[in-house]
Amino acid sequence: MVNLNRNGFQAHNLKHVSVSQINKFREAPDSWLCQYLGGAKFPFGWAAIQGVAVESGVEWALFNNKPIKDAQRVAVEQMRSQAKFQKNIAEELQKREPIVERMVQSALEQLKPLGTPQRPPEGSRQHQINIPVRFADGENGTINCMGYLDFYYPEQNLIVDLKTTSKAPSRWSLSHGIQASVYQKAVQVETGTQPTIKFLYCLTRQKDPWIWLEMEDPDYYLASFKKTITQMEKLLRLSDDKQELIDAIPHNPDSFYWNDAQEIRQKFYG
Repeated sequence: MVNLNRNGFQAHNLKHVSVSQINKFREAPDSWLCQYLGGAKFPFGWAAIQGVAVESGVEWALFNNKPIKDAQRVAVEQMRSQAKFQKNIAEELQKREPIVERMVQSALEQLKPLGTPQRPPEGSRQHQINIPVRFADGENGTINCMGYLDFYYPEQNLIVDLKTTSKAPSRWSLSHGIQASVYQKAVQVETGTQPTIKFLYCLTRQKDPWIWLEMEDPDYYLASFKKTITQMEKLLRLSDDKQELIDAIPHNPDSFYWNDAQEIRQKFYG
């Protein structure tokens, strides 16, 4: 049993959380426990490499006022660099390079009319946000949540987050709704004014290759976010034995979080 003078996060030396952590805990608690308590380093798959490449090209073009063609080249070079240790490199690159180029073009066609976003602080790739989240009463009842903004336009009081995906969302998913609402709230706390926050989805398809979503009702998502943090802390306070907590949660090997993670699965689940 965890020392009652510490909360569950403190018992496991977790000094902060992030929106991605919270979403992962809710969607795949087995993977979250193995990563954040067990120290497992999950593999970086092709979808993530493709997404980072698109973001890199778009960021470079927006912050430096560069043309779309040059941004596409930067994105493709980034993907090739990140793919060195992946499987089926030639086949995957042949398939994904045209997709990356289309996504970069779609993103910049939508974002360039907004102007140049504010540059992040020197040495940082993105603007960092921090917001304390209360999960219980008392001195030890809060934890800091960190996050990073893709593009911030303070003069327009606007935040834009870029997503790359194969499926066009018709509404906010819970995970993305939580991300949008938390980022919106954090900037509101920092500036005193609630910003508009929009997600730009750039899609793999060639017809209608982008879609915008704007956060208009954050309360539901903020409540879900806070509830998940509360549940996470309650689980962590049940034991200071990391393996005991990992063993207590069912393992779902079919979750995409476990793709190409056979060694991690074997280590923790046999």
